[in-house]
Amino acid sequence: MKFIIQEIKTNNQQQTSNIKTMSNINRQSKDFMKSLQLIHFSLLFIIVAFGAYVALNAGDQLFFSYQEDKMFLYMAILISFVGNLSSKYLFAKLLKQIPSDANLSQKSVKYSTAHIFRVAMLEFPALMCIIFVIESNNSFYFILVGILILMILSIYPTKYKFVNDVPLTTKEKSMLENL
Repeated sequence: MKFIIQEIKTNNQQQTSNIKTMSNINRQSKDFMKSLQLIHFSLLFIIVAFGAYVALNAGDQLFFSYQEDKMFLYMAILISFVGNLSSKYLFAKLLKQIPSDANLSQKSVKYSTAHIFRVAMLEFPALMCIIFVIESNNSFYFILVGILILMILSIYPTKYKFVNDVPLTTKEKSMLENL
């Protein structure tokens, strides 16, 4: 009889521990998405703030031309194109490295890392284009910055994108739906 009571207590303790672990994972998953969104907007804000600073300081010296500064123009387009391609390639490669048998918190950490690299690979060309504006006073490069900003906005991290991009079990999907 003592053995049965001891077995029941052990099972109850394990169930309580599992419930605490599940609620902890749910809280971490919810927090991970909010912190990833905050990082995303912080990186985007850096581009917008730096671009606004340059535009306000340059003021009347800025001009618009795609005929002058061919070297900067070709370099800016090439850097933007390579940044876009490399961000997609690196993101896909890092997502493939997420094991399907890992727990949800490990998957969320790896997804966060992949997303931050993806945004950084788009942020670099945008910052370079702003530096080209500083060097040449040509506001044409702000068009490329705007396109890159729109690309960064289009990859805004959401729970839906996380579920579609990461291999999740049905249990993990149901846990994410309850957030």
